[in-house]
Amino acid sequence: MKKANVILILVVVILSSVSNVGFAQRQNKNQKINPERIIKFLDKNNDKKISKEEASNRKKLSENFDQLDANNDGYLTADELKGPDATKTNRYTYLESDGIFMYYETNEKDLYRKLLPEQFEMPDQLLVFTFISDFYKMDAETQPYKETSIFLLGKYKGQEMWHCVYMPVTSRESMMAGKYRLGLPKTMGEIDFYRYDPEYNAKVTDHNNGKVSLSIDTKNHSLSNEQKELLNELSVIPKMNILNGEVIEMTGGRNGSIFDLAERFPSKVVIKSGEGNIEFDMSAQKNNTDASPLGLEPSKILGAYYLSNKIPFRLGKK
Repeated sequence: MKKANVILILVVVILSSVSNVGFAQRQNKNQKINPERIIKFLDKNNDKKISKEEASNRKKLSENFDQLDANNDGYLTADELKGPDATKTNRYTYLESDGIFMYYETNEKDLYRKLLPEQFEMPDQLLVFTFISDFYKMDAETQPYKETSIFLLGKYKGQEMWHCVYMPVTSRESMMAGKYRLGLPKTMGEIDFYRYDPEYNAKVTDHNNGKVSLSIDTKNHSLSNEQKELLNELSVIPKMNILNGEVIEMTGGRNGSIFDLAERFPSKVVIKSGEGNIEFDMSAQKNNTDASPLGLEPSKILGAYYLSNKIPFRLGKK
């Protein structure tokens, strides 16, 4: 059975088990289960959603609550109960985008280990890949959105890989698709991206009220050959997530190094290197945690660049 179908089957099993208590009499066996009726039955305070407490006396729903809770807000909505097919998640084609990309080193070893799942080994060097992307032109089926990410370098079966530990987005459709289809830790957030060439700045506020600021000044700047070689190597390391308890590798995207693509297709891919800066602010977080990715303070920025990409791509998984 394909892993992409597991979450959808899970939704059907859970809703079927809830519906069998007798409140939702279907006219025939082919009639689809209605999540709105499920909510109406379990929603005790009439807020149009199901809390963990309200789900506690339904075993299957309670056991799988966190997996179904796409935005990690502690409630299940009708859209979340509809599962990944509530949105057209199989039609994502990224036509044009731009953003700020940065690689840096950190000394926060204990936090790094807490954030990196136990399926992955620690790397030889504590490296972080972070970016903000504005996917401003998508296919006709998908709304544009912005995204912020933090990836940690790790090892899986001895091979280096990147693993995402933080990904606020501005689209609920993207959040549900990324979480259900690719195992990405997507949550809702607010993202502003300002382009004042040669300076580019991004401001992010996540669902927990944590804040991230990314900026780059590209004026009179160029990467050294050593920096370029390092970023080339880091950019082609595979990305691995955990979906339904199993490690999956993301596929698609840009084949090969983005720097090679910029040299081959200068009218389609533009890279401007610069002096990068990243700042984290956890002072206003609603939930204090000692394992927040925003605690990964940089000790050394290895390279930063602004990227404008007009080569379409899609994402998938092995």
